[in-house]
Amino acid sequence: MIKIEASVSKGWLHKFGGFDFTDQYYLNPIYRWEQDSKINEFVREKFPRFAIYNMEANLVQARYVRDNQVLVGAIQPNMILATLLGARFSFSADKDADVSGRPLEFISDINNLPSPESILEHSLIKDLDKQILNIGDTLPELRAIPPFFWDESGRATIHGIITTSLKLTGDNIMIIMMSDPDLAHAIHQWIVDAYVILINHFAGLAELPVTSVHVGECAGTMISSELYEEFVVPYISQLGNKLGAVRLHTCGVSDHILGAISHIQNLKIIDTGSGTSVAKIRELMGPDFEINVAPPLEFLLDGIPQSEILDWLDKTLTENQNGPLQIAYHIETDYDIRNCLVIHEELEKRGLISNTRLY
Repeated sequence: MIKIEASVSKGWLHKFGGFDFTDQYYLNPIYRWEQDSKINEFVREKFPRFAIYNMEANLVQARYVRDNQVLVGAIQPNMILATLLGARFSFSADKDADVSGRPLEFISDINNLPSPESILEHSLIKDLDKQILNIGDTLPELRAIPPFFWDESGRATIHGIITTSLKLTGDNIMIIMMSDPDLAHAIHQWIVDAYVILINHFAGLAELPVTSVHVGECAGTMISSELYEEFVVPYISQLGNKLGAVRLHTCGVSDHILGAISHIQNLKIIDTGSGTSVAKIRELMGPDFEINVAPPLEFLLDGIPQSEILDWLDKTLTENQNGPLQIAYHIETDYDIRNCLVIHEELEKRGLISNTRLY
């Protein structure tokens, strides 16, 4: 019932492995596959006994990763959507990619947006299509994993509704929800329609059936339960009804929106950052509901005694009440590796896991 899976950040890989993450890494899938193969070996050598991998934070499922998988357009979902609307990619050798520009910063009329169907004609989508088809034609021994997917599980991944509208409009979405709620609803509906069209397009092209959807509602904690209920829940419910079981990610302390979250249709997993009450999720969702949780980053930092993270682990396991639980974290440059590994070691000591790697 207990699982643990961790990953290493691009900043950590740059600092300790000398790896760079330039535009070629994101835009040339064969170059990325070759570099990821080297990174995978580096990480295996660093952590030979532990389930710690080179993978996008908390999006990849290690049991569905194979050495021949080539990630095409493996860029964060809301960045792809922003670029389709006019933003520009921004790449840095030592950190995650981003975009510059907020393409909907001054939107006042939903009719100014392109139809969701028309974004398939964008040059970026056409380029990604060609990359997928080219791999299939010229390198049949490799398996192209398309944009919005990270492994062969068929779990699509997108950013959440308010998280995407925040990327597209900047802080203005917070004002729009209050001053022009009809426009906010229209923007959120457009986001849902665009994601569904893109996911189905790439799933069909890569012959990877959609099985479920991860929705990264990172910014959801910034709004009230009432706003979450009105402007987020209906749209994630649509995604659950159209794409399959929902794994909802929420960053940080999310107790105030758990009631609203529980109303999302086809919700199967809550993936929460540190500070959220595992006991409250268990109370709301029942004993068989899967919870994914991240340890508090402040307990993983260099110089923090291991007793802090072990106390957190004790509390989390107690609140979980023996339900399905996965612990996941992303190693950053200022973490004390010993504080990370002690979680794995303590779980094994208690007979809850066996420390092994899947790849």
